[in-house]
Amino acid sequence: MCLAVMLLAASGPRASADDAQAPWKAPEDARKVKRPVEVTGEGLAAARKLYERKCAACHGPKGASNGPQAAGLPTPPANLSDEKMIRKASDGELFWKISTGRDGMPSFEPQLTDTQRWLLVNYVRDLAARSQYRYLGVHRAR
Repeated sequence: MCLAVMLLAASGPRASADDAQAPWKAPEDARKVKRPVEVTGEGLAAARKLYERKCAACHGPKGASNGPQAAGLPTPPANLSDEKMIRKASDGELFWKISTGRDGMPSFEPQLTDTQRWLLVNYVRDLAARSQYRYLGVHRAR
C-alpha cells in the first residue's frame, strides 16, 4: 500500500481546470499500480455507502452521470456505467483519478483513506459490470 501512495505522490501535481478539456489520463506509474484490496461482499457494501455519500450526487445512483448535481458541473461527470470505458482503465488509473480529482470532481485523497478509495475502485468496476448485465436483460445479484 505504501508503494501505491509513493507512486501517486511522485506522479505530479493535480490536474488544473485548464486541463479539463484534454483527455484525463493518469501518469504511467500510477496506471501500473496494482489493486491491493480484494473484492468482497463486505467491501462492496462498505463502498456502496461511500459511493452514495461522496459520488452519487454527481455520478448518479447507478453511475450513469445523472446525479442531481451533475448539471451544475463545469465538466459532466464520467459515466461509470460505461462498461467498456471502465474496462479500459487500470485499477491504478481509477485510484489515481479518485485520489486527485479534476475540474468539478474533488480530490478524495484528503477525505478518504487509501483503503476506502480502493474499495471505490472495486465498486466502480461492479457498477459497470451490473450495468452491462442490465442492458442484456440479466439480473446480477450483488
